[in-house]
Amino acid sequence: MQHKMLKLSTLAVLIAGVTQAQAAVYKVVEVATPDNQSNALATDYYPNHDRSGSTDQFKNNAVEFYAQSIAQDGTVVGNSRFGNDGINYSDVVAFHMDNYQRINDYNELYRYCRDNLGFNTCDVWAEMRYYGKNYNRNEADDGTGFGGLRTEQAAWWNGYFANALPFVYGQTSYLSTFAGDASRYADQDKLGSIVDGGDHVTANAMVLGALNSNTVYGVTSSAYFNNNSRFARTFAKRGFVNDLSASSSTELNPIGDNALVTKMGQSVANHAVKLPSGDLLVVGSASYTPSNYDDGDKLPDYDDIDGGNVDASKGRANYNVDTFRKCETEPDSIYGNWVCQFTSYANKAAFWVVKAGDTSVKGQELASTSLNAWDPDDKDRSFQGNAKSVALVNGKPVAVGYSTDDVRNDYYANRAAVFTPKSDMDINNPKADDWSIKFIPGTEINDGSDRNLSYSMATAINANGKVAGVAKNFNSEDRSYAERMFIYDNASNQTKFLTSSVNSLFFNGSNGYLSSINDANKAVGWVDIEKVNQVDGRERRQRAFLYNDGQADGALTANGAWLVDDLTNGGTESAHNNQYRIAQATGINDKGEISATALKCTSDGVTPKQYSDTSPLAQCDGYEVLTAVKLEPVAGGTIEPRKDVEEPVKRSGGSLGVLALTVLGFIGFRRRK
Repeated sequence: MQHKMLKLSTLAVLIAGVTQAQAAVYKVVEVATPDNQSNALATDYYPNHDRSGSTDQFKNNAVEFYAQSIAQDGTVVGNSRFGNDGINYSDVVAFHMDNYQRINDYNELYRYCRDNLGFNTCDVWAEMRYYGKNYNRNEADDGTGFGGLRTEQAAWWNGYFANALPFVYGQTSYLSTFAGDASRYADQDKLGSIVDGGDHVTANAMVLGALNSNTVYGVTSSAYFNNNSRFARTFAKRGFVNDLSASSSTELNPIGDNALVTKMGQSVANHAVKLPSGDLLVVGSASYTPSNYDDGDKLPDYDDIDGGNVDASKGRANYNVDTFRKCETEPDSIYGNWVCQFTSYANKAAFWVVKAGDTSVKGQELASTSLNAWDPDDKDRSFQGNAKSVALVNGKPVAVGYSTDDVRNDYYANRAAVFTPKSDMDINNPKADDWSIKFIPGTEINDGSDRNLSYSMATAINANGKVAGVAKNFNSEDRSYAERMFIYDNASNQTKFLTSSVNSLFFNGSNGYLSSINDANKAVGWVDIEKVNQVDGRERRQRAFLYNDGQADGALTANGAWLVDDLTNGGTESAHNNQYRIAQATGINDKGEISATALKCTSDGVTPKQYSDTSPLAQCDGYEVLTAVKLEPVAGGTIEPRKDVEEPVKRSGGSLGVLALTVLGFIGFRRRK
């Protein structure tokens, strides 16, 4: 008997040892604190909403937090948002592909969805982006949607309340940039009184990256200015760098001296590295000349804006191409003409060298090009370029993003590119055209005479010269206009697409986005997790993933790919981590820490609670909101994939024994293959 008891005790110890030793690979740490939430909610927004309304309405409109990136010291940055952004505030052109710059109203949003996504719900998809989150489907233009493109377009008449506020982990209040300071605007006398300050903020801003906890950068719109109840802003996008240690904010200006571009042109600061001199090299995109304003489709449909809660009738007579042209030819009149709020530009991949104490820096082109600003075959298309990331590779700053390709000398399109430093570059004093453009092989827009891709774009580069990117299919494949992911090795000039031959996570026709790759060649992003038809079907659900293109590291085997939710499952953190499902992984630093936007289950829009179970698509018995998180590696963690919950099977003859449960447990420990 004692022998049998010893066996049972040994088995129990073994089981207990396995259970106790098990730990998730990552712990979820929420970086959007209650102070961040209360400060965001303390700002005024959307006066058409009665905030004393129903509790359910308020909970469903809880403020959302989006993580954009993570610094090497673990600082997570991003933005809070009240509603839909319509078109991403940091996109140089809509959806990275709109060289026509016509996706600006409900019909164009619908057309984009129909031709590039294929959902049978494109009407709702477009309405939500145009009229805002939780808009009234019975009366879409009543102004009760949160955010949305129309709210910005109607600001001239109705005024505006910011939808996106920038945040930095560790800072309780939202970040203030130069855009909120009236003294930073040269045309203040023409603009009127700034409407920004206190609880009424009018500039939308996003922190897109951080060098460390003190140096952050991103994009902001200008504030709105009131002049006799006319509300105008000077630019829709302008890059910035903030030095939190010095409480300073540097404006990153467009390229060149064109009067309209200088006043209203756009710029975006996507990424930065410190040069040996100690100066900051920032890369992104900047305007250099206006687009073709003979194209009336660059103006949103007047009838989409006017009506409902907006009376734009006083602007109807001058809402035309003739007035639109004057925005460039008569730049002193731009703040008196509503249509000038919709100006668009040709943009190039750009850089800025920011020194301590700089209040503003003019942009410079990374690389010159022989292509015209306007497509010679169709002047309504314009040149577009964007540097999304930069890294010091062998001591030289190599940038990646996209530039314009003149496809078969027929049409302009955006193609993934590497911007390589020229041999004579002075790294501490880079100048315009110190880089050359190289298109990434395998990302060609056309295949012979047929169009293959809508666009391609490199999104990140590491110090090894490994480049992450995406390529959007022009035609449907497996009932999806797939956005495919690739990793390009700049040293060997080889491109590898993430397909089912690499890992089953990347099934044929799947959509994904690679957002970041660290110096250990670990890449993160998000990917489809279901195979439902998108063409003539619905939008697929997506989740964050990690792909290890480097050497094995603990539980992360070489060439392995995992949903991040599987890396947060199990162990002592299981209950805590089960409050979240990781939607998008946006950055990974060299310590393996990940910034991400997560779905969070709450009881009231704020207070967290666990999902119904640990399965991938578990239900939230409460209110699901979006929040920013940091994923911290757990030493010795193991991977326990989340399993779908199935209905229990009725059995005759007893239940599973402890040994069978142990075996099933070990099956659960195996990594996804």
